[in-house]
Amino acid sequence: MNAGIDLGYSWTKALAGKRGVGFPSLVGTPDRARFSLNGAASGITLIRPRHVQIGELAMIQSRHVERREDRAWIESEAYYDLYLAALTSLTRSTFCRLVVVSGLPIQFYERDQGLLRERLLGVHSAQREGQSAQRFEVADVRVIPQGFGALLSVVLNDAGNIVAADLANGRVGVIDVGGKTTNLLSVNHLSEVGRETASVSSGAWSVARAVRRWLSDHCPDLELRDHEVIQAMTDRYVRYYGEVVGLGEVVDGAIAPLADQVVAEATQLWNGAASLDAVFVAGGGAHLVGPRLQAHFRHARIVGEMGIDPVYANALGYWRFAQRVGNTR
Repeated sequence: MNAGIDLGYSWTKALAGKRGVGFPSLVGTPDRARFSLNGAASGITLIRPRHVQIGELAMIQSRHVERREDRAWIESEAYYDLYLAALTSLTRSTFCRLVVVSGLPIQFYERDQGLLRERLLGVHSAQREGQSAQRFEVADVRVIPQGFGALLSVVLNDAGNIVAADLANGRVGVIDVGGKTTNLLSVNHLSEVGRETASVSSGAWSVARAVRRWLSDHCPDLELRDHEVIQAMTDRYVRYYGEVVGLGEVVDGAIAPLADQVVAEATQLWNGAASLDAVFVAGGGAHLVGPRLQAHFRHARIVGEMGIDPVYANALGYWRFAQRVGNTR
């Protein structure tokens, strides 16, 4: 099996062919509802190697949750829990041999790619609640810069073959708006242009923090976890004592500084971007800042306009690259 796994600060995404999964990058204590009229809540619960709840189940039920935004996250137990949760979501086979492609933020890539490769490589054992124990033999791991996956989702097909020769042979910019960071990637003939590539230490969580501050002032009794704030931003409202409180203007006001910062950095890196054949916008925050980026860069396109979910663009590109790697082994 070939798999693309995008372990982000906000969401974990994994794809292997037509099988895919996405869940909040949350790891929590195994607290469960003592009574439910609809039965036990569904979700991901690992019982080995650690007994933890993952994703939405952790957000709803866990008394304590862990969500990190630091470089050392890739060395944590929580990161490994999310990796195992992704693998066990892609197959129920008791044994699976696979090739994995994953990514790192551009600012950490050079220093940490070897460390992450070693973390993901080799034999891994896990068991989910209600399922048989599973063993995964990861025979090969490729770690590429985040944002490159979004480009590969456009350039490669599901067999891993190049289908957009003009982009593969041209100069392309990618703006990958994540939770913690926004990656700005310049690519020439599918090779990174280092002097035109950088990370901005702001992303969707910067917007979420601004919205949270507004909520603390205007809805002081409302307690929301981070991912619930993100959902409120998407919905553009919250419910407070049974009443709907609109968040449209608040979200738009919080988006503007992030978009301006990204535009300023990209304009400086790419000298206005006139020499680029295309600029693609992807990531979980693509729909937040994409329209403002398109207003500045007239050849910018949100990958959603091409039928690719921006949230899953990196994971899709990772999987398509894994197909290319796996087919040559």
